[in-house]
Amino acid sequence: MLNDYKNDLANLLRESFGVDIRSKTRTYQKPYPTSFDSVAYPAGFRLPEFVKFSGEDTRSTFEHISQYLAQLGEAGSINELRVRLFSLSLTGTAFSWFSSLAPNSIGSWEQLEQKFHEHFFCGHDELKLSHLTSVRQLRDESVNDYIR
Repeated sequence: MLNDYKNDLANLLRESFGVDIRSKTRTYQKPYPTSFDSVAYPAGFRLPEFVKFSGEDTRSTFEHISQYLAQLGEAGSINELRVRLFSLSLTGTAFSWFSSLAPNSIGSWEQLEQKFHEHFFCGHDELKLSHLTSVRQLRDESVNDYIR
């Protein structure tokens, strides 16, 4: 009965105001081709407990990718599995970003990795305080050159 009411209301809105509320309903669709879901895991594969990337901590995107691929082990050599399992290594803002990628917008691991870096990478050089403490002025270097 409730579904009948919803359908009647939807029809009334469409006919009276030209608004189709059913077309506005959004369902989640994976950003990669459905064929990726049929790729088999290597024999004996066990899903690792991934270290999660939130996009709000101090870990760099390169650190996360390196650790993710290491945790995948043998499965990391299969492009489709890299893509398919990547969302399991994300949390918070980063997971929301992945979930918002357009359906079928990712066709390869390289494409996903590039989009990930573009969205979360914090500049050309991710410097830490330890990098700055190792900087030394050269013997014949002017102060201006040293500061630059």
